[in-house]
Amino acid sequence: MIDDILYLNASDIDELDMSPADLRSVLRRAFKAYASSDLRIPPKQTVRAAPDRYFQTMSAVCAEPPFAAVKWVSVVGANSQRGLANVNGLLVLGDFDTGLPLAVIDANRLTVIRTAAMSALASEYLALPKSTSLGFIGCGAQAYGHLAALRDVLPGLTKIVCFDRRAESAIALAERATVRGASGRSTDNADDVLQCDVVVSTVPSLAGMPPFLDARKLNPGSLAIAIDMGRSWLPESFSAFSSFVVDDRAQAEDTDTRSKLAYSGPFNADLAELASGALAGHDNASDRVLFIFPGFALADLAVASELYNRAIQANVGTRMPR
Repeated sequence: MIDDILYLNASDIDELDMSPADLRSVLRRAFKAYASSDLRIPPKQTVRAAPDRYFQTMSAVCAEPPFAAVKWVSVVGANSQRGLANVNGLLVLGDFDTGLPLAVIDANRLTVIRTAAMSALASEYLALPKSTSLGFIGCGAQAYGHLAALRDVLPGLTKIVCFDRRAESAIALAERATVRGASGRSTDNADDVLQCDVVVSTVPSLAGMPPFLDARKLNPGSLAIAIDMGRSWLPESFSAFSSFVVDDRAQAEDTDTRSKLAYSGPFNADLAELASGALAGHDNASDRVLFIFPGFALADLAVASELYNRAIQANVGTRMPR
């Protein structure tokens, strides 16, 4: 009914079981359409309450898929010590033509799967196809999402190396990788991870945490994916990268966004330029590439709209009267 709003919680999203390949396809279509669209998506708005605590809104409108969305999200680094997720939020999805709100979607699970899908889509263009090793700096929810998404796009990733300041977290992720058919191992030395072909850093924002990863120790041809916006990487080592890619160039050049990124430009490409073929990806096998991104509302909208369409077809979720 038009007066109902559909609520999709984390279990509903899991029940819809979108595959990593489907998620990449959804994002590829959305970024290609955005590249040729006149619509522009504004940068996210941030209210910072403390160095490791901030609140954001991300909004997007898109004619294809024909929806509008706004995501509210909080990022609290200290939550990891409370046994809580560092990132929490909700997304409201609306109809492009009428403007009516259609759904409220759990943004915790949505953020994990859309972020991993963005990294996987970028890896299609930026990682060497014959990559065999995948390393994680930080082994929380994003690491689990990236393990599945990256192994799907790069099936040769069979050696998984895991580092976390909490040894039990690294061990658990390594065990998950082994159960899923890879060879997983944990390490107490972050430099071990830097020897991998693809390196994912997901270190939460913690007050007073100094950067500790040296990009100069990466192997030639490797891809680093900085989900943590580069906060764990030594700034003086960014010169080791030959190419820098972001999710959306215009957003990355916004003053507020630049203040959050450890590397703030210039950038060689963004996802819309890669997906549309306007710019090439990893064209030199010896180049080290950094994909660093704060998250882009278009990706939230694209995945949320696909979840909504599938939920309507499968009768998944809870209907709520307005």
